[in-house]
Amino acid sequence: MTAEHHWTASDGTRLFYRVDDFTDPWTRAPTVLLLHPGMGSSQRLFGWVPHLARHYRVVRPDTRGHGRSEPGDLGTLSHDRLCADFFELLDRLEVDRAHVMGSSAGGMIAGQAALRHPGRFATLALYSATAGIPPSRPKKGNWLERVGQLGVRGFLEQTARDRIGDASPGKIRWFLDSAEGLTVEYAARFVPLMASEDWTDRLPGFDFPVMMGVPDPDPMVAREEYERMRVLIRDCTYVAFPGAGHGMSAEIPDACAIAYREFLAAAGARGMARP
Repeated sequence: MTAEHHWTASDGTRLFYRVDDFTDPWTRAPTVLLLHPGMGSSQRLFGWVPHLARHYRVVRPDTRGHGRSEPGDLGTLSHDRLCADFFELLDRLEVDRAHVMGSSAGGMIAGQAALRHPGRFATLALYSATAGIPPSRPKKGNWLERVGQLGVRGFLEQTARDRIGDASPGKIRWFLDSAEGLTVEYAARFVPLMASEDWTDRLPGFDFPVMMGVPDPDPMVAREEYERMRVLIRDCTYVAFPGAGHGMSAEIPDACAIAYREFLAAAGARGMARP
């Protein structure tokens, strides 16, 4: 079944998440946490659910300031705060270790959390996600200036092709609608935060299986950024998706979710990913 929940973080901010669980009710299934991209919401990952929810309890939170989660005090928004939300949600769910997939900024948040408490991770998958955003990337695209001029929806509409390819008008409308809740003010704080720290050199410290799902080529990320990560991750499963956009987790959810399910199965077969 699918259930929707609100909960209150330790700083008093009201946050939202969905649970999709079609596992056998007499068993305790492992938990998969899916973290959506920035300028999106958990709705972006609905297409993953049919591929995972029969064998995993799938949890899809809205990152604070996105979707149905409140932004909280923008003055206190930090990597530590976003990671605290992550761990407090795991505690609420009574999960010691989870399989975690993060798409784009969701992967950056997951990576920051893994640096702080790697023991809470059974596996980590990074889809279109780098170890931080080089400041040159948003500057090159004038992201914040364009968001300020066009609004979040207008900016996403202008950049939709780079994110989800040649999508139908209906899918583009859905893609834009799934960003509801994000304000220009929050984006102006969130994007620089993602670009404030690069943790690529700390990737060798991950002692759990890691998957990299990468558009080939990524219209928004230089290939060299991904290749550097690939070399540094000790146990890395690298999967390229030819012709996919940066937002491929929403553009081609079936292909992405099937590859992820195969990664989880392989990691479990090696005895390296306890639930």
